[in-house]
Amino acid sequence: MCDHDSRKQRNSKSNKKNHKRQQQQASQQLNNNNINHNNNNNHDPDDPDWEDSPGKPYKVKISPTMGRYLVATKDIAAGELIVREEALVVGPCQNAKPVCLGCLKQFDGEHYIRCMGCQWPLCCPTCPGLERDDKAGGQAVRLGHTDEECAALSAAGPSGRRVVDLRARTPLYNVIVPLRILLLEKQDPARWKAIHKMQSQDDVRRQIPGVWQANQLGVVDRIRNEFGLQQYPEDVIHTLCGILEVNAFEVGDGLRALYGVAFLLAHDCTPNTSHSDDELRALSLRASVPIPKGHAITLSYAYTIQGTLKRREHLKESKFFDCCCSRCSDPTELGSMCSALVCPRCGRPSVLPTDPLQADAPWRCVPPRLEPRPGAKQEQPCPGYEMTAKEVKEFLDKLTDESEALDHNDVVGLEGFLVKHAARLHPNHFLLLGAKHSLSQVYGKVQGYLIHQLPDALLERKLTICRDILSIFDLLEPGVSRLRGITLYEMHAPIMILTTRQFEANAISRKDLRTRLREVASCLEQAAHILCLEPESSSEGAVGRAAQDALQRVRQWQ
Repeated sequence: MCDHDSRKQRNSKSNKKNHKRQQQQASQQLNNNNINHNNNNNHDPDDPDWEDSPGKPYKVKISPTMGRYLVATKDIAAGELIVREEALVVGPCQNAKPVCLGCLKQFDGEHYIRCMGCQWPLCCPTCPGLERDDKAGGQAVRLGHTDEECAALSAAGPSGRRVVDLRARTPLYNVIVPLRILLLEKQDPARWKAIHKMQSQDDVRRQIPGVWQANQLGVVDRIRNEFGLQQYPEDVIHTLCGILEVNAFEVGDGLRALYGVAFLLAHDCTPNTSHSDDELRALSLRASVPIPKGHAITLSYAYTIQGTLKRREHLKESKFFDCCCSRCSDPTELGSMCSALVCPRCGRPSVLPTDPLQADAPWRCVPPRLEPRPGAKQEQPCPGYEMTAKEVKEFLDKLTDESEALDHNDVVGLEGFLVKHAARLHPNHFLLLGAKHSLSQVYGKVQGYLIHQLPDALLERKLTICRDILSIFDLLEPGVSRLRGITLYEMHAPIMILTTRQFEANAISRKDLRTRLREVASCLEQAAHILCLEPESSSEGAVGRAAQDALQRVRQWQ
């Protein structure tokens, strides 16, 4: 879903405090647990559009607490394609960098033209997204810059003249996707109808002035007043803003899109699916782990590698519900300990929330119960160190700001961050995990640290980091996931180079050589299996093909 996580828009601290206070008031109106956001009381269960489709591995179920959601109609294997669908609408994310309204690609330098009508920037006169013939271009007709859109954007004058800096993020593009949906009412009534089956959470959003007012000024007033399109009622435009905020997927580079089936997926912070989109923004959803018949099909609307406090905060602020999934309910986060802090009294990394579902609950040191070893000194219980939720949040906000300021190609800076905070954070803490994830990829790729130039110690370091983060990914995003696939690919190189160097130095036997080559082959085989499911044009797909080629060479050596 459009997120997060991943490309966050940070507000000022004062705005965040006001926003959070408003949401706490609004939360009395909504108690979604973890997957109620799609509930729509106006939905008719006898609507033929929602009948189970023959041959599909899923069906739609409805419950008072969970709303509408998808369940498996058969046992679904890991890696199996569940659904592939075209976008109903696609365009720039909120506060995105300027893009060509035709192909939706960001601009390369200063090379661009302006639309002759509305004056919005375009990449070139031959952009495929400018196709006007309904029989040619297919996707481009529905998703690109149409005559109708150009007319709307220039109804009261060429509005695109306000877009000046093509390198800076701007709220000017926030209006594009809502406008495209409005135009669908006449252009493509079927898509218009499909979008209006999605929940907008208007009742909740209306009670959060920061959200409602931003849409009023940045979208509603611009469409009705600046563009002069008074035929579109304010409440309809607000509803479309809500539909996008609740249901949009982040796709491509700074884009958001709506999908007619995928929006029904239930949320879980340890999802059983992964998804990808191709150049035409068609979405492919696959099972990441086996999904038994009758089980809910889930994805995560939050970044899975963040801690519970941050994930639930994001879900509350952007999706307007409180997640109560099994991971959020567990202080240890399924044993990953990726939110745990180090206790300054006993030195153990065991400071955890006393109730992770309550944002204001205190955090307390809860050291593990250790069985006494014969002859060993008895472990002394911790005197009960405690932190308030406010202290934890301030501490994490400070470290998060520091983490986000890092250059993620800077090996020294990343390693320094790990050393600096090792005394306060569990080794698996999500902030350290993020730095390790970056290091797992930059070791071997940036100048001064190219893979064949790395000394043995740094190759071992890369390998250790890969193994550390993979053990956490196996808990939080298991199975056929991009995180695992990329990490497995990164793992193979240090093993291979260390093995070659050691064998040439007669430091290992032929038996050891064969054992390590089997480990390399296993890494590459898993990486290829996962990443070759990604679109061919994606960077992950390219890594998958590289893994296949490397695997063939390794098998020749075995």
